[in-house]
Amino acid sequence: MKINVPTNHNFYEEKPLVENQLKQEFSAKNKRDFKYIKETIFSSTYHFTSKKESLEQIKIFGFKQQRSKLENEEQLILKLYSKESNTEEKKYIIQTGLFAGTIYHKDVQFNIVTPYGDTFLKRMLNFVNDIYIDNQSTKADKTEEVNEFQNIIAFLFIQSLEKASVLGLPKTYQSITERNNKVRGKIDLKAYLKQDIPFTGKLTSTYREQVYVQEIIDVLYLACKALEKKFGKDIHRKILGVYQTLKQNYSGTFPQSNILEKAKNNIILQNPMFSNFKKTIGFAEIILKEQNLLLSKEDNKLSTNGYLFDISQLFEVYLEKLLSRYFKDWYVTGQEELNVYKKMFYKRKMFPDLVMKHRFTNKIIVFDAKFKKMRLLKTQSSYSDLDRNDFYQVHSYIQHYQPDVIAGGLIYPLSNEINTHTTHAENLFDNKNINTNFIVDGIYIDKGMSMNEISNRENEFLLRIENVINRFNAN
Repeated sequence: MKINVPTNHNFYEEKPLVENQLKQEFSAKNKRDFKYIKETIFSSTYHFTSKKESLEQIKIFGFKQQRSKLENEEQLILKLYSKESNTEEKKYIIQTGLFAGTIYHKDVQFNIVTPYGDTFLKRMLNFVNDIYIDNQSTKADKTEEVNEFQNIIAFLFIQSLEKASVLGLPKTYQSITERNNKVRGKIDLKAYLKQDIPFTGKLTSTYREQVYVQEIIDVLYLACKALEKKFGKDIHRKILGVYQTLKQNYSGTFPQSNILEKAKNNIILQNPMFSNFKKTIGFAEIILKEQNLLLSKEDNKLSTNGYLFDISQLFEVYLEKLLSRYFKDWYVTGQEELNVYKKMFYKRKMFPDLVMKHRFTNKIIVFDAKFKKMRLLKTQSSYSDLDRNDFYQVHSYIQHYQPDVIAGGLIYPLSNEINTHTTHAENLFDNKNINTNFIVDGIYIDKGMSMNEISNRENEFLLRIENVINRFNAN
């Protein structure tokens, strides 16, 4: 059984499930399955966070080399519970955070998906990989179902393999013995005494030679082949030379769990020259398990396992590259570390998501990127899209950079068209004495948009930011 749930879902319990919906959402085929969901999955409160010790079997991947929020903050992944009262039907609550991916919990597959579609996800991944023009559809096998998680894993695997293989694929020294009329290395005296008296023109010699680590070659090649089947041969265009080497040295062995374990634990990965392949093999493991080539029945019996991606981090990197590419006169940095009250017991570190600093004037714009639903509704209720903590947090960042900051605000993937008259304030706190703009803005994204349409919406967003800068310069 499985269910698809969007990221950042149901935080205010605004979308509970009743029994009829529960059966439909989990695709329960019979009464037995339905009973299992109610009595096992929702029998008590299951609260999974990024620091929960029982989640050792879950792999969490990020998109930044800098500080990860996971180091300091406990973040929601998945929460399952039920509520009932005398006046209402029993409600079943599923809540998610900002991690997308797949979790297997008690024989049920939870797919936590992004609500903006595969095209926008691919667009963000392209920016992270420095691909800014991509209007061609990938040639994939029509018989294969490609989901957004496979897109992410494919990107991470190719990127990781490209970087790890800069110094070549892992090699180790191996002793080779051969009988020939030419001598390489050392003559094997024992073999000489046994076989070569009287001398017949050939000698047995032993030499050491660097050879590729077969287990690693096989795992990497099979992962590449699995991606090729789903995405077409174009998936290898960035690693074509590496792929050809893998193909030439593949042993032809069908993948088994022991081969993967040998590859993961090979001593050669302790060599700093090849240590980056640890992460690459980790991605390959997920790809092969998704292909059901290595996933054993024992894995399914684990209470909780799977893999997740920090989508909020991906959105931050995407915006960072989008802004830096357009605003050539501005330095754009992500997660700049701010140390405040250094000598006090309440000292803190703050990390604004995006800081733009002008190359010549040193003027600053500071943004916080939020991968949350933003409908730009005026009503202030308990279900408001603009989170109170986010609102106060970005104002703290803006105040820190005064008096050099000219604008600041919150950036979202927008669910509705924007009206700057209701989202752009010309003065911070509406105080006429503070000439700092405060804005809520972003890129309007609809699930059915094409890559060209998303590109057009990006340009509209960038022009609005440019207008904010020009308005300040005109004053």
